[in-house]
Amino acid sequence: MILNVVLALSLAVTPAPQWRKVPADSPAFLTKDHEIDGRLAIALDWEKRPIWRMMHWTGRAWRTTKTPAAFASGKNARISRSWAFAGKDGVIHAWRISGTTWKDHPIRKAGRLVDATGSSAGEVWVAGAGGRTWRWDGAAWHRQDTPRAVARLLATSEGVWALSADRRVPLHWDGGRWEETPLPGGKLPPTPKGGISGTCGTKWTEPAVEITDWAADAAGDVWAAAEVRSHAAKCVGHVYSTLKTLALHWDGGQWRRVDLPVELDRLEHVVADAAGAVWFGSDRRPELVLRAGAWQRVKAPRGLGLLEAMGPAADGRGIWVWTDVIHRLS
Repeated sequence: MILNVVLALSLAVTPAPQWRKVPADSPAFLTKDHEIDGRLAIALDWEKRPIWRMMHWTGRAWRTTKTPAAFASGKNARISRSWAFAGKDGVIHAWRISGTTWKDHPIRKAGRLVDATGSSAGEVWVAGAGGRTWRWDGAAWHRQDTPRAVARLLATSEGVWALSADRRVPLHWDGGRWEETPLPGGKLPPTPKGGISGTCGTKWTEPAVEITDWAADAAGDVWAAAEVRSHAAKCVGHVYSTLKTLALHWDGGQWRRVDLPVELDRLEHVVADAAGAVWFGSDRRPELVLRAGAWQRVKAPRGLGLLEAMGPAADGRGIWVWTDVIHRLS
């Protein structure tokens, strides 16, 4: 836990984070919607027709693995720990993966898959459209709908979290109900001046803090990457201006701002590793790591491609960084 003060931490003078490129099957296909988590990695190949591809970590390299047809052809797909999820024809498929064996626990008449998450205790949560949410207890699915439509789920050692569809309201499941947890207040940048040509109009929404990504550490605390955004009033969710970036921390009782040691244009990724480090990335590359209360700047190797995804490494030592290749960063 961190003292009840807003963190204002300087850059630490410690050994620089280390990069190591790891062997991986060549991503010759055109891909998007990358996700990497422990021993699994997925991306959508859209070169000819949309197909979800998966790689698994052998301990030495990332290798392409065969998947069920319902996963490959799913409209949406997610991974979490040893689980893979895909939505197809109104069914949300949830596979527990053990070696080369996929065991499906489908949720029928579920509609669209939005997100899914698994906990170390074996619970699995799946979010559908309109706040429809399911919990897997190891034997069956149970409805635990959220009071709002959600964009993301996050399992922690202290329960599960859901993020509202507008990314402004985190909700915590306390074992019996969902509770909204307000983000910290404070002065925000002013509304942008001037409009956008075309159908989006000339007015902007009031600036608000929106969570772009989040992660849980071993203690159950939650860390979030966030941006202060103002949206074009007629194109909310599609056209917006990022006015400020910030980090957030849930310490078990409330959300607090964590001051960044440098100004960043974007902040879109966060990963917590098993050693207690919290890594933050922009839309281009990993930028900062917070270790033992001290910040370090992450220097990218020359020629690093644009960041597609970040995720925890399989052994907990550092994180995976997926660009045009995959690196371990520790």
